[in-house]
Amino acid sequence: MVFAQKANLSFETTSHNFGFISEKAGKVAWEFKFKNTGKAPLILTNVRSGCGCTTPEWSRKPVAPGESGSVKVIYDPRNRPGAFIKSITVNSNASNPVVSLTVRGNVSRTPLGPYENYKYAVGPVKFTTDLINLGVVKNTRLEEKTIELVNTSKQPVTVQVNSLSPALSVRIAPGTLEKGQKGMLILQYDPGKKNDWGFVKEDIQVTVNGQKQGNIQLTAHIQEDFSVYEEHPENAPTAVFSEKEVMLEGLEKNTSYTHEFYIQNTGKSDLIIRKLKTSDENVSIKVIKSVIRPGKKVKALVTFKTGDNPEVIKIVQFTVNDPQASVITYKLTGILK
Repeated sequence: MVFAQKANLSFETTSHNFGFISEKAGKVAWEFKFKNTGKAPLILTNVRSGCGCTTPEWSRKPVAPGESGSVKVIYDPRNRPGAFIKSITVNSNASNPVVSLTVRGNVSRTPLGPYENYKYAVGPVKFTTDLINLGVVKNTRLEEKTIELVNTSKQPVTVQVNSLSPALSVRIAPGTLEKGQKGMLILQYDPGKKNDWGFVKEDIQVTVNGQKQGNIQLTAHIQEDFSVYEEHPENAPTAVFSEKEVMLEGLEKNTSYTHEFYIQNTGKSDLIIRKLKTSDENVSIKVIKSVIRPGKKVKALVTFKTGDNPEVIKIVQFTVNDPQASVITYKLTGILK
């Protein structure tokens, strides 16, 4: 019996520790040397790493029996402080067709510059952020927030902020910043004055030395404060829909339809429909009354237009003052002929 002769991939070592390396110093490299200890030419068919920060380079030509080659591994430490372990997989035609190489080390963080934490530039002034997210806020609670800013120029600058929203009050302290001086953007947000519910956003205009140069955005999710019903939840309103989902069949394409359903208040306080929101411009909702007395019900009319697709789905979102279900979703599905 004759056995096929094969190459054999033999590395001097399959792991390397770079030790401590500087993020600022840039890329580091290590060569894994190998020898073909078999009896046929050795071909590395593929060498791959599991991370874009690690790049392999290798001998592309066949390596004759008894000859040597190498796999060079380059690691980029930029923006990757801390310990790391990276694997490189070597595929070949050898009798040992898959070999795993490992590099490890620890990246020392580059010292931060004086303005490293100030990400948003408005002319010579830098803010720590251009987005202020207040998260979930109650309509009865005044929210306060501050963010830092710094003057990066060599001259004094005057910074002003302004918002057109009646719910938002903003100011800069101090208004004039000397070279390198830090200040604070101070805001107060009164959700009750917004007259809106759910996700909202506000723009804060930033003026430097009398010229408008940027915007900072504020976002929040306004929810109703139901603490008034904590002691007597039985006194709260309760929204009951005659249906929350409907399927209409046999519809014509590119045609408008109106479908009706009812909303009833089975609670003991007035049910108020705070906000109506539709999924797109081809659907609208009309509720005969926005305030529903206890024990009463009102008609709701959803009007929508079909298109060319065989199925249409329309969503209407109701925001109401029911503590148990302040947001109710209504779904309409239309099936065309």
